[in-house]
Amino acid sequence: MKIGIQAGLFIVAIIIAYFIYDGIQDKIEFRDMAAARREVVQNRLLNITKAQKQFKQEKGRYSANFPELINFIKTDSLTIIKAIGNVPDTLTEAEAVEQRIVIRDTSLVPALTIFPAGFAIDSIKYIPFSKGNEFQMKADVIEKNKVNVNVFEASAKLEDVYNGLNTKNEAVNLSNLIKVGSLTEPITNGNW
Repeated sequence: MKIGIQAGLFIVAIIIAYFIYDGIQDKIEFRDMAAARREVVQNRLLNITKAQKQFKQEKGRYSANFPELINFIKTDSLTIIKAIGNVPDTLTEAEAVEQRIVIRDTSLVPALTIFPAGFAIDSIKYIPFSKGNEFQMKADVIEKNKVNVNVFEASAKLEDVYNGLNTKNEAVNLSNLIKVGSLTEPITNGNW
């Protein structure tokens, strides 16, 4: 009888140890997968920022929607201005251009060249791992220090980023955002 109780307690101890190990392992796996997913989403947001900066350079404002931004990258061109020659210390750049010491050469390159060859620009609007959900993107003009400034924001909810992961026992607020830019401050960096 004593041996039977000891064997039963040993089996219960093994089962409890397994559940403890499994719980710890689940937390480690979630942390690793969540970090990997956040990195992929952050890279996509940085690509959106890169496209938005080029759009603003050419159009003087940020795009408020993905169809316009994607169309710009696919079909438009970027203006490249090269200054050939050196500006002497005694002249301003404008004076050097006027005296033809410095020559400006303007050329156009396809906007798609800001990304590596084969980059799938059409996928830039989709949140990775979300099964087709799109980033939220807005653009506006705000007044900052009595100056009108163009701003944009692109964001994704953690709910979309962690789609398919078990977040039940994790301290994660799924309504929090991963984003670049701001509609209240003239910044283009991310919140990570």
